[in-house]
Amino acid sequence: MNSKPQDKKFKYPGIHISTDGNGAVIMCEREASDAAGAYPITPSTQMGEYWAEETAKGHLNISGRPLIFIEPEGEHAAASVTAGMAMTGLRATNFSSGQGIVYMHESLYGAVGKRLPYILNIGCRAITKTSLNVHAAHDDYFAIDDVGFFQVLGNSAQQAADLNVISRKIAELSLTPGAVGQDGFLTTHVIESVSVPERELIAEYLGRPDDQIECPTPA
Repeated sequence: MNSKPQDKKFKYPGIHISTDGNGAVIMCEREASDAAGAYPITPSTQMGEYWAEETAKGHLNISGRPLIFIEPEGEHAAASVTAGMAMTGLRATNFSSGQGIVYMHESLYGAVGKRLPYILNIGCRAITKTSLNVHAAHDDYFAIDDVGFFQVLGNSAQQAADLNVISRKIAELSLTPGAVGQDGFLTTHVIESVSVPERELIAEYLGRPDDQIECPTPA
């Protein structure tokens, strides 16, 4: 029996573009998040640059708010700034890699203890030992597996984008910060065909950060 393929109509088919993992993440973050506190380093530098560009252009997120970007003196301070943003009720994010993840390690414990639902985007790379090493590895990703963040890892620009939005939902439902990793250079810098979620999809899926949500269990 021959069957004819049927065209499926999706409410949100996605925005079909060519971009790398860094770009895919920012196309989601610029819609969902309010603020970033970051001191990004290779290979996550472009995430910080793209966010700064969107901030300078006056981009408004799904809540109608202009983006905020604070770049302090280092990654330890950046993690603290991101935590402070989240404590005020802003949807916050951070971008880092390698030594930067290790440097902010202490501050990450505080975010978990305070139940702050922000997202840490990691361009995964090796930790420098005998000589400089910026190539892809998971040293930094696993260096924080004891702090209490939930962790997910995308193996493509598409997964990096999808997991970024999904992780935001998980973080806010569980009041737990999350880390979204992708391989440095192999994903962060490789251009692929990606279907980025529309603003409307992100808005419907996540809602606004100031929404009143019914508590599923007694407080």
